[in-house]
Amino acid sequence: MTELLGDFVRLGFLLTLFAFGAWVGGASVTAWVAWEKGREPVAWFVVAFFLSPLVALVALSAVPARHLARRREERAARVVVAPRLAAPGGDAMGRAQGQRVVR
Repeated sequence: MTELLGDFVRLGFLLTLFAFGAWVGGASVTAWVAWEKGREPVAWFVVAFFLSPLVALVALSAVPARHLARRREERAARVVVAPRLAAPGGDAMGRAQGQRVVR
């Protein structure tokens, strides 16, 4: 009976080590995903380590990637200006600005 109890204790210790390794590995994966999305990996590792790697991955999937969000902001801020086909001070027909066409 004593040997069986010792085996359970050793097995429990090995399972605890495995669970801790899986927890740290999950937090590391969360940090890597955060880095790929342009977020701060150390902060996401800490959140995943103390909260839960799975919860942190779900929260990280809910936020957009920074580089994509930055591109959207730049695209929205960019004003499209049509190129001027006319000479400065006139239009394409050679008329001066403000000159009316009389037919």
